[in-house]
Amino acid sequence: MKVSISILGIRADNGKKAAEMNISEQSSAKDLILEFAQTLTDPDLIADKDGNLKKHLIIQVNKKRVLTGKAADLILKDGDEVVVYPSVSGG
Repeated sequence: MKVSISILGIRADNGKKAAEMNISEQSSAKDLILEFAQTLTDPDLIADKDGNLKKHLIIQVNKKRVLTGKAADLILKDGDEVVVYPSVSGG
């Protein structure tokens, strides 16, 4: 099945920012994000070496927020759109 993913606001030199990807049935939002992260110049900006998503990331599936810790529980469907971006910080 096909889903789309976009990574926004994470270092401009980190490779491609979006893709349409074929994933297997029962793939979670976390599975997709980790797979896409491997195509980036620096996948460590998305997840640690153990495959844990960085806590500062905001994840949306079909424009609805998904908590980072719940991304593994959200099973994607054909045509879903996933967007990942860092939380805003600073002063």
